[in-house]
Order: sequence, then structure tokens, then C-alpha cells
Amino acid sequence: MSFARTPAAPSGTAFRRGAGRAVAALAISAVFGGIAVAAPAHAAPSSTTGGVCNGVVNQAAHRGTVQQGLLKAAAKQNAERIAALQAEKAALVKTADELTAKIAAEEKGLAELDVRDAQVDGDIKKTEDEHAALVTAQAEAAAAVAAAEEALAELEQQRTSLQERLAPLEADLEVGQRALDALVEQAAGATAEAAVQQEQIDAAQAELGTLEEAAEQADAALSTADREVDDAEGRLAALGTSAAEAATAVNGASAAVVEAEAELQRLEAGGAAAQDELAAQQGRITDAKDALAAAQATAQSTADALAAQQAEIAEAKDALAAAQATAQGAADALAAQQAEITEAEAALAALGATAKAAADAAAANDAKLAATGAEITALQQQLDATSTAVTATQAKLTQARNELTTLQERKTFLDREIARLVEIKGEGQTRKEREALIAQYRTEVSALTVQISDKNTLISGLQGDLTTLQKQVDTLSQQLTAKQGESAALQQQVAPLQATLTAADTAVATKQAELTTLQGQLPGLRTAVTDAGAAVTAEEAELSGLEEKLPGLQDAVAAATTAVTEQEELVAGLQAALPGLTQDVEAARQAITDQKTVLAGLQDDLAAAAGALEAAEAAVAAQEAKLQELRAELPALKAAAEDAAGAVATKQGEITALTTEMDALVAQVTALNTQITAKETEVLGLQGRVAPLLAELQRTDEAVTAAETQLKTLQAQAVTLDGQVTAAQGKLRELLGVKKQNKDAIAAQTAVVNDLATQLGTVQQQIKAIDGTIALGGCAA
Repeated sequence: MSFARTPAAPSGTAFRRGAGRAVAALAISAVFGGIAVAAPAHAAPSSTTGGVCNGVVNQAAHRGTVQQGLLKAAAKQNAERIAALQAEKAALVKTADELTAKIAAEEKGLAELDVRDAQVDGDIKKTEDEHAALVTAQAEAAAAVAAAEEALAELEQQRTSLQERLAPLEADLEVGQRALDALVEQAAGATAEAAVQQEQIDAAQAELGTLEEAAEQADAALSTADREVDDAEGRLAALGTSAAEAATAVNGASAAVVEAEAELQRLEAGGAAAQDELAAQQGRITDAKDALAAAQATAQSTADALAAQQAEIAEAKDALAAAQATAQGAADALAAQQAEITEAEAALAALGATAKAAADAAAANDAKLAATGAEITALQQQLDATSTAVTATQAKLTQARNELTTLQERKTFLDREIARLVEIKGEGQTRKEREALIAQYRTEVSALTVQISDKNTLISGLQGDLTTLQKQVDTLSQQLTAKQGESAALQQQVAPLQATLTAADTAVATKQAELTTLQGQLPGLRTAVTDAGAAVTAEEAELSGLEEKLPGLQDAVAAATTAVTEQEELVAGLQAALPGLTQDVEAARQAITDQKTVLAGLQDDLAAAAGALEAAEAAVAAQEAKLQELRAELPALKAAAEDAAGAVATKQGEITALTTEMDALVAQVTALNTQITAKETEVLGLQGRVAPLLAELQRTDEAVTAAETQLKTLQAQAVTLDGQVTAAQGKLRELLGVKKQNKDAIAAQTAVVNDLATQLGTVQQQIKAIDGTIALGGCAA
């Protein structure tokens, strides 16, 4: 707001210049028109001096100068008049000095009023400028408040929109996370159940090994008992055969004794008839030969039986070797199968460890990826905040530089104005106005210098802040780039780790299937081993039976051979005895004697055969008792073997059931892992969608907070500016009141000075008129 100054009254300088011009005018009028002015105040000169004064006046009028002689003559003639004029002049000079002193005093007061008025004008101008600046700032603050309110409303609308967009995503994320937690919990439970199931399988397999060992021991005991029973039966049969043979030998020996006794009686009774005896002897020779042929036939059949038995033994040995090879092959196959199962279990454990390591690695990579994502978000927020601070600082710096340019331009303008005003000598403005304006400008230049210095300091500070913030932005950008690279590397590792985990799970499932197949083949192999062992046992039992029969056959062959030899000797003896019988009776007696010896031998043989028969019968009875005992033990052993086999089958069934349950649990864990992977992918997708919205919402919240803070600051500034505008308006009204008072005082003081100047002019005119008259030698011009 500006106020026009009323040019009603001139300044004190104008008054002084006006007074001076008035005095000069009086002096000029005193020189050129002093006669007309001063004439009424003096009487006409006397006639005694009229001639000289007329000459002086005429010369002064026509030539501008008066001859000195004429002047001296006039002064001499007008001496009294000149003295009177000089006395009058002295009184007028005293009056003029008094008036000049009064005028000087009044002009000094007027100058003081001018200074005060100029100061008030400067204050008014300054206050008007300040008021205008405050009004402008007030309008700008109001506009800024309105803009801030509009921006705040827009930001709040953006925040509401973001919250509306974020709410369903966060709800979906929470649902997905709960589902993921449930799946992870189910997977952990299934894994724990699988571990418990594996422990149960391991325990059952350990128990199965114990039961199989017990079953093998029971089978071995049963096989041993069977072999013992078979051996006992074989021995019993052999003993029975020996007893039968002994009984046969007893019968034969009895018959031979009876026959020998009869023969002896016949020999004793028919000793007289040599021819009959010879015929009888020849008959006996024939019988002996027949017996020899029968014995040889028996020996041959016994040898054939022995050869057949040995052939059967060879075949049994071959069959035993084949059965043993089959049993060894079955045992080797069982051992290989068990080794494969052990290897598969070790491989399964290793694959399980690999799968767990892959899962742990994937989980660790996910955790690192989440942590890196959080760090990236934090760094991005810091970078955004710092970038916002950089932008704000740059805006402040630009504003400060613009304000500095405005201040410098204003200072340059004021310096030029001051230089121009200093160069002005008298034209245009009055000196006091120029001095006041120069003082005002210099005051403003001083204030501008301080403001420029402050603004330079502010710019330096803002530049320092900007450099620091820029360094922070660079550092945060580098950190963000590094973290983003780390996140990208981690994300690149997700697929290989997941592939490794899937491959490990697949390998575990494959190896578990192989292990199940191998364990399923194990019972058949064990049955094959058991059957092969039973076949070996049977072949061994058969071979043992055959080998046990072999000594009897060999003894029978030896006995038959001995009988043949004896019969051959008998035949030879009879044949040898035959010539003697034909020769003399002595030979017959000798034959009787020999027959008695044979009878005695046969009787001894009969006693020995009877003893052997008794011993054989006793051995048969003992063997039958032992066989009964072995047969009594055999059912218990068979029951124990069957129980052990049943326990093995039951335990194998349990293992098969546990393995089936284990397979189901592994399948469940695999399915849960697949679901977990899918759910994790879904959760990661939701997190990827939620994170930018959260970051944007965070930035929007910060922007809202900053806008609210800025709005409060602007509103406070607006309130402050309102108060400052009101204060400036009050100060301006006060200064205008002071201006009016100064104007009235200056007008009154000017009137006094003008009046004194008028009086001084009148006195000076009178003094100049007197000076002219005195200069003309007392002649009035």
C-alpha cells in the first residue's frame, strides 16, 4: 500500500533558498531602483548640493561610473548626510543581523524538522515496503496453505486408495501365510511321523534279525534232531539187520552143528563102509561145491549191492554238492540282497540327509531373500527420504539463490542510485531530499549487505547439506544396488535349490521304492535259503544213511568172501580127504576127528553167534529207546521252528505294513512339500505385491506427515504474517500521524521563516539604498 506525499509546503532548504533569493532581489532593487524605493523615506536635497549631486547621478545613469573627483566633492558637501546615513545603516545592519540570527535559528529548527520529516518519510517508505512485502508474503502464505491443504487432501486420498488396495492383499497374504504355516506344520508332523515310522521299521528289522536268527537256530536244532532221528533209525535198521544176520548166522550155525553132528554120527556109524563114506564124502564135496557156488553167488550179490550202494553214495554226494551249491547260492543271494538293502538304507539315509540339507539350504536362501528384501525396502525408504531431502534442499538452495540474486540486483540498483544522486549537483531535487534519499538508500544497502551475507551463509550451509545428502544418496544407492544384486543372486539360487530339493525328494522316493522292492524280495530269498538248507540236510541225511549202510555191506562182502574162502578150503579139504578115505579108514577117522573139530568150531561159532545175537538185540532195544526219546523231542523242536517261522512271518508282515505306512507318509510329505512350494510361491507373489504398496503407503504416510507439518508451519507463518501485517498497518498509521504533525510544524516554522526573511529583505533593501547613496557621495540616485 502506498501513500502520496502532499507537496503543499516546500522543504527547509527551499525556504532558505527562497530567503536568499529574496535578499538578492532586494539588493538588486536597491542598486537599480533605490531612488524610487528610498525617495519617500528622505527629504529632497538642498539646493546647495543640487548641482554636484545632479552631476553624480547623471554620470552614474549614463556612464555607469562616477568620477572620483566628483564623488569626493559630493561626499564633502554631503558629509553630515553621509554620517546620518551611516548611523541609520548601522542600526539597520544590527536589525539585519538580529533577523539573520533569528532566521538561522528558525532554519535550524526547520532543518531539524526536515530531517525528522525525511526520517519519517523513510520510515513510511520502509514500512510501506515492509507492509507490501508482508501483504505479498501473506498472500503467498495463504496460497501455500491452500496448496498444502489441497496436496494434503490429495495425499490422504492416495493413502486411502492405497489402504483400500492393500487391505485385501494383506488379508490374502495373512490367509496364505496361515495356510503355509498349517502346511509346514503338517509337513513337520508328517516328517516326525515318518521318522517315528522309520524308527519302528528299524526296530522291527532288528527284531526280525533276532527272530530270523532264532528261527535259523530252531531250524538248525530241528534239522539236527531230524538227522539224529534219521541216524538213530539208520543205526536201528543196521542193528536190526545185524541182529537178523546174527539170527540167521545162529540158525545156520545150529544147522551146521546139527548137520556136523549128524555127519559125525554118520561117519562114526558108517566107518565100515568106506565106499559109502567115500560116496558120502563125494556128496559132501558136491554139497560143498554147491554151497561154494551159493556162497560165491552171495558174495557176488553182496559185491554188487556194495557197488550199487557206493554208486548211490556217489550220486548222493553229487546231489549233496549240488544242494550245497544251491544253498550257498541262495545264501549268497540272501547276503547280497541284505547287503543291497543295507546299502539302500545307507543311501536312503544319505539321500534323506541330502534332501534335508537341500530343504535347509532352500529355507536359508528364502530367509536370506526375505531379509535382503526387507533391507532393500529399508534402503529404498532411506533413499527416497534422502532424495526427498535432496529435492527439498535443492529447492531451498534455488530459492535462496533466487532471493540472493534479487537482493544483489536491489543492492546494485541502490548503489547506482546512490552514485547518481551523489553526482547530482543542484538540478532536479533539493539537496536535503537527495541526502535523505541517499541516507535511506545507504541504510537499505547496509541491510541488504547483511541479508546478502546471511543468504550466502545460508546458501553455503545448504550446499554443504546438499553435498552431504548427495553423498548419502550415492552411498544408499550403492548399498541398494549391492543389496539388489544380492537379492537377484539369491533369487537366482531359488530355482537351483528348489530343483536340488525336488531331485533329492525324488531320489529319496526312488530309493525308498528300491528298498521296498528289495525288502519284498527278502522273504522269497530266505525261503529259498531255507528250502536249499532243507534239501542239503535231506541229501546229507540220505548220504549218511547210505554211508552208514556201507560198512554192513562191506562186512557182508567180507563175510561172504570169507565164507567162499572157507567153503573153498572145505571143498579142497574134502577133496584132499577123499583119496585118504579111499585108502584107509584112518583117513575116515581123521575125517571124523576133523569133523569133530569142525563141529567144535561150529559150536563155538554158534555160541559166538548167539552172543552176537543177544548183543545185537540189546543194541536194537537201546537204539529204539533212544529213537523214542529223539522222536519225543522232535514235536517240540518242530513247534519251536514253526513258532519262530511264524514270528518271522509276523514280523515281516509288520515290517511290510510299516513300510507301506512309511511310503504313505513319504508320499504325504512329498505332497505337502509340493503344496508348501506352491503356497510359498503364492505367498512370495503376494509379498511382492504387498511390499511396493506398503513402501508406497509408507512414503505416502511420510508425505502426509510432512504435508501436515508443512501446513502447520505455513498456517503458523500465515498467522504470524497476519500479525505482522496488522502491526505494519498500525505502525504506518502512527507514522502518518507523525508525518501530519511534522507537516503542520514545518508549515508553521516556514511561515515564521518567511516573515523573518521578508523583514530581513526590507532591512537589506534599506541598507543597500543607504550604501548607494553613500557610494554616490551622499547623493540620492
